[in-house]
Amino acid sequence: MKKKILLIIIVMACLFIITGCNNYLKTKDGTILKISKLEKTKIEYEDFNNGYLKMQIPKGWKVTVPTKVTYSGYSFKVQNPENKDYTFMFSLGLSGFLKSEAARKKWASLYPSSVYGKLSAMEPRTTERFFKVWNTTAKVGNQMINQEFFEYLTDFEMIEKLGKTELGGDIIRGKFVNDKKEPLQGLFTASIYDAGSYYMYGLDLAPLNSYHNIMMYAPDAEFNSWQEVYNHCLSTIEFTDAFMAGFNKEQQTTVATVRANAKIYDEISDMIMDSWNKRSNSYDIISQKRSDATLGYERVYNTDTGEVYRTYNGFTDEYDGNKYKPITDDMYTKTISGYIEK
Repeated sequence: MKKKILLIIIVMACLFIITGCNNYLKTKDGTILKISKLEKTKIEYEDFNNGYLKMQIPKGWKVTVPTKVTYSGYSFKVQNPENKDYTFMFSLGLSGFLKSEAARKKWASLYPSSVYGKLSAMEPRTTERFFKVWNTTAKVGNQMINQEFFEYLTDFEMIEKLGKTELGGDIIRGKFVNDKKEPLQGLFTASIYDAGSYYMYGLDLAPLNSYHNIMMYAPDAEFNSWQEVYNHCLSTIEFTDAFMAGFNKEQQTTVATVRANAKIYDEISDMIMDSWNKRSNSYDIISQKRSDATLGYERVYNTDTGEVYRTYNGFTDEYDGNKYKPITDDMYTKTISGYIEK
C-alpha cells in the first residue's frame, strides 16, 4: 500500500513538473494557481429563409419579424435567445419624422393622435440625432404594432463617427446601457432622406424618412469580438423576388432610393468593416480597463508567447516570477487567451 501511495505521489509530481510551467503557477506563499486557456470556438452560421428574407445568422440564434409590418418598413432583429444584449437589428425604412421641433409641435396641436406629432424631430438632420432620439421611435413603433419589437438604446452616446455609407448615412460607433445599466457598445447607421417641402403656417411640414437603419451591438468589452460576426450577417441579407414584387407595388416612388437588394448590403458591409478597421483604439483601451475594474480583474501577458490573460486583482503582488508581467495599454486591444485563477 505504501509503495502504491508513493508511486502515485511520484507520478503526480512528474505530471506537475511536465505540465506545471504551462498549466500552473505558484504564488510567493506557495498557493497553486491554475492557467485555463479559452477554447477558440468558431462561430457557425445557418441559413434563414422566411420566404421574404434570406440571410445567414449565428447557429441557434432567433430571427424576429413584427406581426404587423409593411414591405417598405420591413424590419427584423437577430438575437441570441439567451441574452438580448447580443443583437443585430435592421429596418428597411421608417417615416414620420418632421424637420424641426416647431413643426412637430404644430402637428401635435392640430392632430394629437398623429405619428408626426409623436416622433421626435430630426433637428439637426443627422444619423447621430436619429439614434439619440431612438427610444421615442421605438416606443411609438411598438405602440403602433402592438408588440415589444424595437429594442431601446438608453443614454445613447456617440463615441466616434467612422465614415459614411454610399447612401449618405453616417457610420457611428456608439454606446448605451441596458435595463441593468450595464454598458453596451455597437455600430449604427441610418440614411435620412428628404423628399421635398410642404409649407403651412410658415413651417415646412413635409416629413423625413430614414432608410437602411442598422444597429449591431454587444456588451461593451466584447463588441470587438462580435463586430465581424454581425457584419457577416449584414453582408448576406437578400430579399426574395416575392418580397420585391410586394415592395414595388407598395412603394413605387422610392424604389431607387431604397434599393433593397443583396448587392447594396454587401457594399454597406464592406464600408462598415473598412471604417471599423480604421477606428481609433483609444476607446477600446478605456472600455477594457473599465470592464476589468468593474469585474475585479487585472491583465498580464506571457513574456514567452505574448498571450494575454485575465487574472484576479492582486496577482502581480503575489506572483514573483518573470514569465507573467502586467500588460501595456496597447495590449488591451488584444483578445485574451485565458484566465489565471486560484
